[in-house]
Amino acid sequence: MHKVQVAILVRRNYWHFPSGPVNGATHRSVPDIMRALRRAGAGPVLVYQGSSARCEQWDAVVIPGGNDLHPGWYGQAPHASVDLGSVDIEFDEFQLAWTRWAVEQKKPLLGICRGLQVLNVAAGGTLHQDVAHHAPPELINDPQRRSQPVHGLTVAEDSRLHQIFGQDYVRVNSIHHQAVDRVATDLRAVAWAPDGVVEAVESLRCPWQRAVQFHPEDMQELACFQSLFQALVDDARVQAARV
Repeated sequence: MHKVQVAILVRRNYWHFPSGPVNGATHRSVPDIMRALRRAGAGPVLVYQGSSARCEQWDAVVIPGGNDLHPGWYGQAPHASVDLGSVDIEFDEFQLAWTRWAVEQKKPLLGICRGLQVLNVAAGGTLHQDVAHHAPPELINDPQRRSQPVHGLTVAEDSRLHQIFGQDYVRVNSIHHQAVDRVATDLRAVAWAPDGVVEAVESLRCPWQRAVQFHPEDMQELACFQSLFQALVDDARVQAARV
């Protein structure tokens, strides 16, 4: 059986970048994503900002959580809520370029938290720069509670995500202060929080590209969340067999 190789796109200084309570590089997310991918039968590899690696080298791509994108990428001036001190324009450019490349090549892709925002912006959508009301402050300010489900999620019945979860309602964690505003033309929203915040999108052009706003790697012990990683690996294996 083909060993699926998955690229995880991270900062040049990922292991040294200061952790932050909101969209921060907590240094837990990527190792947990790697464990979930290995459990699904894949070989995850970190691809650092500035790497000479190319999208074609990998069977699938994961865009993990992280700090805010600069609002200039979607034509807006920064709100006061955006921590410009942690914004990295070069890293934004790196992830956006890879994402556009993956989209054009119809490469299996999973975006997580910031990764959903990167996918939406790369495809031409916009973001809400601040949805501070969306998650309880005590959760946002305490990374140790990352795995705590805090709100429900309604999943569109005609979506691939619904097939993956096997249900139309799940409870998820919520550790973010930005979210999708205008969904890009080539994407569709397929899951929503009770307050209307978009929690997942899928590509209209490629059945194996999707992104979620929550952090499934923190809840991978639950079958439905591990199934997101399994679906990425299975999709990549199917695509590889067609080449």
